[in-house]
Amino acid sequence: MGWYRPHASLNKFQGPRIDRCINCGDHKEIKTQITMEFGEGNYNTGSICKDCYCSYQLEKTSVSFDM
Repeated sequence: MGWYRPHASLNKFQGPRIDRCINCGDHKEIKTQITMEFGEGNYNTGSICKDCYCSYQLEKTSVSFDM
């Protein structure tokens, strides 16, 4: 194996990631990591589920998505 060929384990599909959503608190499939601002200067960074991610895309809020 040379430097020009990536390791075979890097290309394997890991499957859906299940974690606790920081918005709704349920254990669901995670879409991405976000940073939410609660109040003035209180930031919370964590995972967000697909349902909450889609609802935030519909409304324009002050949420930054770390993709």
